[in-house]
Amino acid sequence: MRNFIAPAMAGLAVAVPAFAQEAMFTQAATMPSPGSTIVRTQFMWYRYGSHPVAGTERTDVLEPSTIIAYGVDRGLAAYLDVPVSFVHEDTPDGGNGHEGLDNLDLMLKWRVYKHDSGGVDTVRVALLGGVEMSFEDEAAVHPKVGAVLTMVRGRHGFNVDAIYHWTTDGTEADNFGAEGPADALAMNTSYLYRIAPTQYTSESTGAWYVTAEINALYETNGDLELRWAPGLMYEGREFAFELMAQFPLWEDVDRRATLEFAVGFGFRFLF
Repeated sequence: MRNFIAPAMAGLAVAVPAFAQEAMFTQAATMPSPGSTIVRTQFMWYRYGSHPVAGTERTDVLEPSTIIAYGVDRGLAAYLDVPVSFVHEDTPDGGNGHEGLDNLDLMLKWRVYKHDSGGVDTVRVALLGGVEMSFEDEAAVHPKVGAVLTMVRGRHGFNVDAIYHWTTDGTEADNFGAEGPADALAMNTSYLYRIAPTQYTSESTGAWYVTAEINALYETNGDLELRWAPGLMYEGREFAFELMAQFPLWEDVDRRATLEFAVGFGFRFLF
């Protein structure tokens, strides 16, 4: 009986974190199983300072987004991201607001390495590739390519990604990061610590994590920005909830507004 229980408990431990410890702003080398779908909704509020090109004094962006991930095959998943922006700008001659759909984001994630060493412990690597298509300009297609490493050791989880964005249009006046005429390299690192439960048991149905991230964005015009992001996350078998925030850490930006702060929350559902 003991020989049977141990593998069963190990299988349960792997199954409990159904959303695979993916933090808010950093990719993970995990994905839904074949035929499964994850729907992720996020609601973010970003506040930016003065824009040196657009001449705005402050900009608030409310961005609800929906990301749909579908498991195409074992180790391969497709992602569709549809964000919507509500923007309010404070200008010297009076504020103004506008709204609209952001770029449609299509991406494939292909896992090229996986090593499960027991329990929840795992090391995985995935390649990322996709395009962003503008709703305003049908001819504007922005390719991107990257990779992500995920490592889980007991109660600790780590993710590191790097994604390069080629930009085929865009103006500096509308740029708040990877949206201008320059190409951009995004580099993100996340750490997750499982605060409860300390050990998985047959009664475990989910887990709570605290998260910490460093988010870097370099644009080929020379602008470089680092942000840090704390968070709290619950992951169950078919449902996840997340609270997130972002703050400036280090800035060397001359051609766009820098972030003052961002806060938000989100939900994930597995079908």
